[in-house]
Amino acid sequence: MTTNEKIGDARWRASLWREMAAIEQAKGALMARHDVDSRAAAALLALCAEQNGIEISEAAQRLS
Repeated sequence: MTTNEKIGDARWRASLWREMAAIEQAKGALMARHDVDSRAAAALLALCAEQNGIEISEAAQRLS
């Protein structure tokens, strides 16, 4: 792996971790607002994304 490939991989991983953190934060907010468990919060987040024609990570960012 070249240095540029390593840097690209590190950036991709960092981006993935940011998306995952936003999703977890949004799930936490949904759990608190609607008194649901983690699975129900994930389903609500997925439904919101589907209805708006966006990715789950974008829906999570909008809710955060």
